[in-house]
Amino acid sequence: MRRIHLLGLLMTFATVCSADNSQLLEELDHAISKREQFVNSKKEKIDFLKKKIINETDSTAILKFTDDLYNEYYVFKFDSAMTYANKGLALAVSQKNEHYKTLFTIHLAEILAIGGLYSEAISHLDNIREIEKNLLFKYYYTYFSIYSYWSDYCSDQKFSPLYRQKANENLKSAMQYADESDPIFKFYQGEQNVYVEPDGQKAREFYHNILNSADEQSRIYAMASYALAGNYRVDGDEEKYEEYLIHAALSDLKCCTMENLALQSLAVYLFQKSEEHIGRAERYINVSMEDAKFYNNRLRIIEISRILPQIMNTYQDITEQQNRHLCYAIGVISLLVVALLFTAYLIYRQNRKLNARRHELAESNQQLTDLNNQLAVSNGHQAQLNNQLQELNERLVYTNKHRERLANIYIDLCAKYIDKLAKYQTLVKRKIKAHQEQELLQTISSTRISEEDAATFLTRFDKAFQELYPTFIEEFNALLTEDGRIAQKSPHTLTTELRTFALIRLGVKSTADIAGLLFLSNQTIYNCRSVTKNKAINKDTFDDDVMRLCTVIR
Repeated sequence: MRRIHLLGLLMTFATVCSADNSQLLEELDHAISKREQFVNSKKEKIDFLKKKIINETDSTAILKFTDDLYNEYYVFKFDSAMTYANKGLALAVSQKNEHYKTLFTIHLAEILAIGGLYSEAISHLDNIREIEKNLLFKYYYTYFSIYSYWSDYCSDQKFSPLYRQKANENLKSAMQYADESDPIFKFYQGEQNVYVEPDGQKAREFYHNILNSADEQSRIYAMASYALAGNYRVDGDEEKYEEYLIHAALSDLKCCTMENLALQSLAVYLFQKSEEHIGRAERYINVSMEDAKFYNNRLRIIEISRILPQIMNTYQDITEQQNRHLCYAIGVISLLVVALLFTAYLIYRQNRKLNARRHELAESNQQLTDLNNQLAVSNGHQAQLNNQLQELNERLVYTNKHRERLANIYIDLCAKYIDKLAKYQTLVKRKIKAHQEQELLQTISSTRISEEDAATFLTRFDKAFQELYPTFIEEFNALLTEDGRIAQKSPHTLTTELRTFALIRLGVKSTADIAGLLFLSNQTIYNCRSVTKNKAINKDTFDDDVMRLCTVIR
């Protein structure tokens, strides 16, 4: 619905400082990029209706589907809407269906008015002699639309007010027959408060009521948004004007309204607003032109053609100006680069001279340093020797203490075994003298003594080894992967794996020797070594790495 004069679109707009509709504009840009999807969806709906007509045999149903097709094409494609208006009228005449004959005559007047054929549109309405009551609203409202278009088209002081008055009279007549249960009724009330009984605030309330209840993808939502934008503009609220123009344009895109003013008006507004939006304005006006060509509305194409050169020329001027500024900037940058290279060359020459002098000075300083070092070396060498000697003495004392502890453990272990051997010898003599050879054989065959001996040996071995190599477990686990590291069951006891590699560290490498010392089978020791080696970080050097553990006793 076009309600704003073309001249009004070209007026100078006030600068809007507080407005920030950037998010809405981005949403509009995104919707424009999806135009083809919306058009395809519209075409699918139209194709569905066409198939329904083909398969329909009832004449009244065919008229109903023809009316639906006209309504789909009404703001989508001018020529097709005109075609189905004429088809519907011809079919209604042939079927002598007065209701659809009147309805399609009104449709024909509507579409002729959109094409700028105002006299022809009025003539079709004037030829209607009898009209049903339920079509009276549409009849008078179509008069209102035609005269409104005609008034906007004239946009002068003589004919425009005359046609506006006729439009208002017909709107007033139409409202007498409006259906209050119609969801669009409040929109008509808003129109009445704009044109017949001027009350901008009341009209605004009706438009807002429509927006709160209507689907954003419906034509009535787009119409109410566009009307609301004009309402705010009359009050000088440019921020709201822009906001609702964007809403109207978005709704037009989503419901595939090719006959629209919102995007065209928004393009002009952004063009007049600031140079910052000139690129977007140029894109929007081109989209409006594409829609007008698709709809095939020659009048709208002429209107946009008047605006398009202004936007394009301004856009081109700004682009050329930006290009000139860019060329100037490139020239200045080029000069700066040349100056920078020349300065770098001068700095390079000075640095070479400074480096040469620094080299000479460094040589002199080095000679002085060498002399000082020679003096310091003789003093420092003696102090270093003293420190090394003191450190070696401390290590020797520490090592002797370790050896003393290990000797004590060894002597204690030997004493216990000597004592145990003496007792065992006494036991053997006593059993032989008592002729208890069978009992002696049973005692010798018992495993209890060897198990006790093994436990004692292993306990002493664990203690002695950890005394000698206190960091062995930590260093050994460092050779293994994180999930393969071995934990002690108790602080002073080694596991079988740790004992095996402790003996390897002490130089016992034979599997048989290790098995004998640990009172285990050869296969057990072999499996233990293989499993542990598979957990090593570096399997190839694992045995050598074990031999290098604890090379320094701390």
